[in-house]
Amino acid sequence: NADASTTGESALISMNNHWIANPGTAITPLLTADPSRPDVCTESTAPAETTPCATPAELAAAQQYCAALNNTLGPYANCFDDVDPAQLFDDCVFDHCADPSMACDTLQLYEEECQAAGELDFTSVVDACGVCHGDGTSCQKTCVATGDPHYRSFDGVAFNWQGQCEYVLASDCRSGSRVDGATANAFEVQVRNSRRRPLPGRQVTATVAVAVRLPAVSRASASVVEMYRSLANAQLNGAALPALPYADVYGNTITLAGGILRVYAGSVGATVTFRGSTVRVTLDGSSPLLNNTCGLCADANTVSADDAALSQMHNHWIAN
Repeated sequence: NADASTTGESALISMNNHWIANPGTAITPLLTADPSRPDVCTESTAPAETTPCATPAELAAAQQYCAALNNTLGPYANCFDDVDPAQLFDDCVFDHCADPSMACDTLQLYEEECQAAGELDFTSVVDACGVCHGDGTSCQKTCVATGDPHYRSFDGVAFNWQGQCEYVLASDCRSGSRVDGATANAFEVQVRNSRRRPLPGRQVTATVAVAVRLPAVSRASASVVEMYRSLANAQLNGAALPALPYADVYGNTITLAGGILRVYAGSVGATVTFRGSTVRVTLDGSSPLLNNTCGLCADANTVSADDAALSQMHNHWIAN
């Protein structure tokens, strides 16, 4: 009942049958009827499962997977005083034995609760692909620029660069040398950073605008989407955005969901989003740009060792 008191909660929560939504009862279902389900639902009389961990080995594997939630020296330790992880640790272990993918959801939930509590000084166990304890190579490739700004290349190399110009963040470099940028009708993402502003002991900038050139058959037919911190300022080819969702003949789309503008270049399997000061460029697992990009995001070739040489060519990636 959300009255800030836990007294009496068990009695309310355990009234399971009382809260069933059935047609013709005091609680009318809101979901559209599912013809595969009976018209009237009755609760199972089977005893609740205490744990789906069938063997000690399964339990040990689950506890190891979820260890971040109870390790006082682990990646979440700084958040323990703000968000008690005990219940989520038990949930994580239970879920891992039932379905390991659900356990990852529990870890992500804890990170979200830490952020909501204002605790940002923890190490995420979720990689750029949304995989818990992954290495960033299991699915899509994502390059991120966020904050003042902090960058993470497609291959997971993190670096900081307080540049105050406009830069090529990611570009299709199949048409020529990796350091020569894209042709005039190829996919490219450019970012505009703010002028440096002084803070105690340092100078900082932030990403304030993003431009995405959508791939087309010619320079004349290539469109440019501009995204700003205010959605109202977004443009397509220098004019206000058309009615969304938008699609062109080349498989490029622009959509809006949850307050986030999403630009998708279908022919190269690339998605660009911009919200606040965070821009993300994500390449599908089958994108022809894998191992064929250049810019501050580097080359998306799964080899992190060569990223520094490309990403740190700051002046080369200036768009003037």
